[in-house]
Amino acid sequence: MNPSASAGMAVLLVGGGAVLLWSGTPIANKIAVAHMDPMTAGVLRSMLAGLIALGIATAARLPRPRAPGHWGLLLGSGIASFAVWPMLLSLGLGRTTANHAALILAQLPLLTGLIAAAVDRRWPRRGWWAGMALAGVGTFFLVFYRSDGALLQEDGGLVGDLIILGGTVICAGGYVAGGRLSPVIGTWSTTFWGLAAALTVLIPTFLLRLPRTDWSGVGPAGWTAIAYLTILSSLLGYAAWFWALGRGGITRISSWQLLQPVLTVGLAAAFLGEAVTVPLLLSAAAILAGTALAQPRK
Repeated sequence: MNPSASAGMAVLLVGGGAVLLWSGTPIANKIAVAHMDPMTAGVLRSMLAGLIALGIATAARLPRPRAPGHWGLLLGSGIASFAVWPMLLSLGLGRTTANHAALILAQLPLLTGLIAAAVDRRWPRRGWWAGMALAGVGTFFLVFYRSDGALLQEDGGLVGDLIILGGTVICAGGYVAGGRLSPVIGTWSTTFWGLAAALTVLIPTFLLRLPRTDWSGVGPAGWTAIAYLTILSSLLGYAAWFWALGRGGITRISSWQLLQPVLTVGLAAAFLGEAVTVPLLLSAAAILAGTALAQPRK
């Protein structure tokens, strides 16, 4: 295998691994919010990850930004991706279902690509838009026709959906900032210093929310979910994702997140007992086809 092919395979494996880890995030988050206040769950996962990251970044003497613009990217990426987004996702999942969250999360590639294209003042090729449109149709049917042929499930809370949608827009901006900073100071620096920067928001918020949770009532499942969200979603997931974005291109790699709703629904079926229906399988086919179509042609 030539070096170019090896590099491409590495990007595929790392980016795909991040998508797989994040596919379990709504499931773990849903479990966590059943054991504690939703806002507290969102803050706690990132605060713990931030404290770990701060220790690692300091001990390893990871490089920090030098230019003011790069500091802005670090703060924007850290606060958006590691503070605001986890809080809003947990708040939303306290009111809506994992499948609704999966649908909204599927818009991340489109929003990330749009923000990146707007910043660069360029637009993706037509095939990218066609792939996004096809996958968008798939994600619509994935949730709204996932059981009994019903158009809209009553278990999806509108408020929760809107909270997650707002968080998705913010998260997309954080992805773009992180992807731009990663080639400058490195993937690990972007991730760990970004998590540390988010502590400026997370620690005060956690102290304010601390009395809202009965900590003696948080069972092993709740703590396991927090551990998953802390180590796999917040640390390894973001490090892998920023690395892939920096080397594979923001518009190209971001489209891979269209696979997340398919994987999330599969995990929801396994761990939450949600049914796998024919409409769900048809939606999965549309999402996979759209993801393939959105990839750049060689």
